Amino acid sequence: MILIADAHIEDGSENQAEFFRMLAAIQRTDQDVVFLGDIFELWIGFARYEKPCHKLFLNWCREQKKHRGIVFLEGNHEYFVARERRAFFTVCFDDGAWQDDQGNLFCHGDQINRQDKNYLRFRRAVKNNLTGIILRFLPGGPALGLILKRLLKKTNHEFRKHLPEKALLNFAAAKLQGAPKIVFVGHFHQTYTNTTTGGGRVHIVPGWFQEGGITCFEPESGYIETLPWRVLLASPSLKKSEKK
Repeated sequence: MILIADAHIEDGSENQAEFFRMLAAIQRTDQDVVFLGDIFELWIGFARYEKPCHKLFLNWCREQKKHRGIVFLEGNHEYFVARERRAFFTVCFDDGAWQDDQGNLFCHGDQINRQDKNYLRFRRAVKNNLTGIILRFLPGGPALGLILKRLLKKTNHEFRKHLPEKALLNFAAAKLQGAPKIVFVGHFHQTYTNTTTGGGRVHIVPGWFQEGGITCFEPESGYIETLPWRVLLASPSLKKSEKK
């Protein structure tokens, strides 16, 4: 299983080309893929807002879900994607977390720090049905998208400087309820692994936009490895088997 978080792709940028080169390399593996949110710098899931990069990504996901599991969890830079574009993915959530068959949990992580009240208020104000109606139908809606993008950069600037370790461990322990499983989180743009009081683990998948890092996870064994995508996807163990 390949885990990817916080790529913050912008249409026409250099990081877009690199990101799609990575997706092409993933096609040569047998791995399922979990996108842990903030894959785009901004993605509003209505056609009037979508750029070529969003359409390319959706086409890739639609094709690849015929061959592997494709899980997409909305981050704080994605809006109404799960509601409008769910059919392109094997699993897609706009809130909460996805749990695999072994009981491991996957989420973006933007709601873990309950002290970040400004961001939580902002999230409630924009991720609701009324805002969805306004964005879908209001003339000049795309201009609102640009305003939303600017506001995002101001919502939790101070809180992004420090990892809320206590909140993170408490969240993982509560979700795992004492079972020795793993919670995978994006959002915090750094590598971090620790053990909860119940014997489970919490693992932050680092931001892809920084050094192209992705995580390989083997659910059966619990093995985790995080490396730059070019290194990790070159591993012979990830190559597509002949029988497939």
